Amino acid sequence: MRWYVPLFLMLGLACGAPKTTVPAPPPKPFVPMLVLRPTGVALLPGATQAFQADLNYPAGAHPPQQPVLWDVIEPGGGTITAAGLYTAPTRPGTYHVEARRKDHPDVRVAVPVVVQ
Repeated sequence: MRWYVPLFLMLGLACGAPKTTVPAPPPKPFVPMLVLRPTGVALLPGATQAFQADLNYPAGAHPPQQPVLWDVIEPGGGTITAAGLYTAPTRPGTYHVEARRKDHPDVRVAVPVVVQ
């Protein structure tokens, strides 16, 4: 006596087998960025220039009201307000305006300012 399994039964068993799913890839880690505009300027002594900082944030994050700290790297290289308004010194030279993220203090960018 021969035992056989009808074809429709074999197909039903094959289709009813558990399916394997491929897990979703893990989310990419957040990389904080900071870009300053303008990227460099030439000014007359005593002139002013507004700088702007562009930052990125992870989804759902609440950025601080003042997200960057501003500074002039060289002593005597002019002044900059908390809003990014730079005033050049009266002495010609090349100076650097720097912005640093409050939420990621190791992320900082400096741009040159030539006073002539």
